[in-house]
Amino acid sequence: MSNGSPKTDTIEQGSVRVVGTAHVSEESAAEVESVIEAEQPDVVAVELDENRYRQFKGEDPEDIDPKELLRGSAAYQFLAYWLLSYVQKRLGDQFDVEPGADMRAGIEAAERIGADVALVDRDIQLTIQRFWAGIGLREKLGLLWELTLAIAGVGGQEAEEFELEELTDNDVVTAMIEEFRQFSPTAAETLIDERDAYIAHNLHDLRAAGLDVVAVVGAGHEAGILEYLDSPETLPPKDSLEQRQSKRFSLRKAFGYVLTLGFLLFFALLALSGADQPTLLAVFGAWFLFNGIFAFTLAKLAGAHWTSAGVGGLVAWLTSINPLLAPGWFAGYVELRHTTVNVSDIGRLNEILDDEESPIRDLVSNMLDVGLFRLIVIVALTNVGSMIASVLFPFLVLPHMGEEFESVGAISNAMLAGARNGADILIQALL
Repeated sequence: MSNGSPKTDTIEQGSVRVVGTAHVSEESAAEVESVIEAEQPDVVAVELDENRYRQFKGEDPEDIDPKELLRGSAAYQFLAYWLLSYVQKRLGDQFDVEPGADMRAGIEAAERIGADVALVDRDIQLTIQRFWAGIGLREKLGLLWELTLAIAGVGGQEAEEFELEELTDNDVVTAMIEEFRQFSPTAAETLIDERDAYIAHNLHDLRAAGLDVVAVVGAGHEAGILEYLDSPETLPPKDSLEQRQSKRFSLRKAFGYVLTLGFLLFFALLALSGADQPTLLAVFGAWFLFNGIFAFTLAKLAGAHWTSAGVGGLVAWLTSINPLLAPGWFAGYVELRHTTVNVSDIGRLNEILDDEESPIRDLVSNMLDVGLFRLIVIVALTNVGSMIASVLFPFLVLPHMGEEFESVGAISNAMLAGARNGADILIQALL
């Protein structure tokens, strides 16, 4: 929350007054109204994007495209976004104030004085996409673990230990940001630094158009935005902040490619070693069934329809041939015929998690009744089932496929024999 002398950056054409707030503070909401009434700006700029603004106005937000959740890591991006939103809701419940009350106060005050409302924040889905694509596996797992602990109310510092006034103080907010930056520097850059620049770009454009602006932003963004407004030449190009982030090296894909190479090499060497056709068909059939059973079983545990789990099981072996395909995608697409997914599912999930008295088993069961959550879990567990089967197959199944596979030594001898025969064939072809 701004205190002391007004923080205003002014040029000839227009002006920008930045009001830093706490998103769960009733006092921040009151200050926003007071500043807007006093300043009578042409525009009130709020830290919202189009979708969140529509929610504030009571309109239906842009619905979730279920197919987007089945592409790449979109499901995991959504999961991270949902967990973040739930943590904010918990803070709002603990302090008995609606999250985003400061933004709502800015919108309503603008309407009262006849000022325009400018949405200056970057689309949250783009922010989450850039964030998720830009961090490593360790950071992903660490972040999800920390968020899970926060939802469970364990680990870290309880929100009740903070005084409400402290949450609006810049020094405390800065300290919290720096702690988050130490945990995940990339996440801090995406969620804080990039958005500072994006918001500052929009405010600078409004100011350059000769408009007087009051900007309502979270206190953690205030210093960065003001620094950019003081030195707009330091702003990065806006288009660089609006592009979807290219994915970093994926350990999951690398593992998939190694597994594919190993699978193809194993069958090639097995064939070259002199193994007869029935043996090859038996090994492939066992691979097909073992992958299918694991994928099918975990899909059913996630609540998948029989047809969805069946399709996931039937195509599970393909992940060993092509790591860019995943059985969970196929199971998810079929599940959409039986499951309705929409944006209201997010609110239902938050309501379920608010029930702290329900046993964990009932909690999970109720969450799986929500289409959006069930779809994500079906996709994830079908893929996990296939991965587990791929790893366990050489140890649990292959030794029972015949004498040539009964031990590591026997398998190695068969592979060496295949390699020698393959080399002989290659040499003869070259000669």
